[in-house]
Amino acid sequence: MTKSSRRCFMASTIAAGAAAFTAVPKQVLASKADAGVQGPTKEKMNFVVEAGNIGGGSLEEAIQYAKDLGIPAMSVPWVRVPGFNEQGVVDADRLKAIRAQIEQAGLVFHSMMASIPREVLAGGAETEARFAALRQSFRAMAAARVDLLSAFAPARKDVPWDQLVGFYRRLMKELEPHGVRFASHSGGVFITYATMSRLLQEVPSPNNGFCFCTGNVWHGEGEKIYDIPPQLASRFFYVHMRNVKTGQGEKEYWFDEGDIDIPKLIGALRKVGYRGAIRSEHLPTDHYGQPRESDVGTAWAQGYMRAVQQLI
Repeated sequence: MTKSSRRCFMASTIAAGAAAFTAVPKQVLASKADAGVQGPTKEKMNFVVEAGNIGGGSLEEAIQYAKDLGIPAMSVPWVRVPGFNEQGVVDADRLKAIRAQIEQAGLVFHSMMASIPREVLAGGAETEARFAALRQSFRAMAAARVDLLSAFAPARKDVPWDQLVGFYRRLMKELEPHGVRFASHSGGVFITYATMSRLLQEVPSPNNGFCFCTGNVWHGEGEKIYDIPPQLASRFFYVHMRNVKTGQGEKEYWFDEGDIDIPKLIGALRKVGYRGAIRSEHLPTDHYGQPRESDVGTAWAQGYMRAVQQLI
């Protein structure tokens, strides 16, 4: 596909996503308007695309894709930094080069993504080795002036609560000197507002927060997902937007097909003051194996979410 034909295809996909939202009857849209903040304070949220999920997975393709679609910011997983898979740590010089490449393209380096290995909870020498590697990666992020890490924490439901709190307390001590904020991707034990709030009460570091994954929280809160506690929302550092259906786990749905009322949820986020970034994920055309690919799904979601922000 040539660059011009790719651009046209993505533009039409954005339009299709917008059309899916604007097809909602006007009386329904009017009923949703009360969920959002109206008037001059109605700021728009920004969007992010993740490197590695576009085209063949290169940073160059993700940057061009973001520019073509007008997406202002990029997120880069630790595993996309050259050398990480071999060394298990983020190299500061290579990360600085990635930041320079993103900024030279006129984009913002928004955040990084990682999975914290479960072995960090093992205790003894294994825990010390894992924290040493994390510490080195945090130093690299600080050196490259990247201050947000969205991560899958080892927060399975079978992990004792006291052990989990101990992990977070140590993690914050490691993070705080480097100015890195940690956004735990909601999932595992963190699928209810009560549990997320409890962690923040017991580990109240300003660097401790959440990446609000709408699909996972739906499975914990159901219809109460729209009742976001304002104090908790102030610690939502990032939002991952997707739709699901009750009882169907990770199965992907378009935003207008699942159980979550996406426009209502975006309105609820606005109402509690969230003005951060959103990344769409897990659309039916997305693939998270090898190769990873979310070109079409991300473009469709862009159209849908931009229409929501314009019309509610």
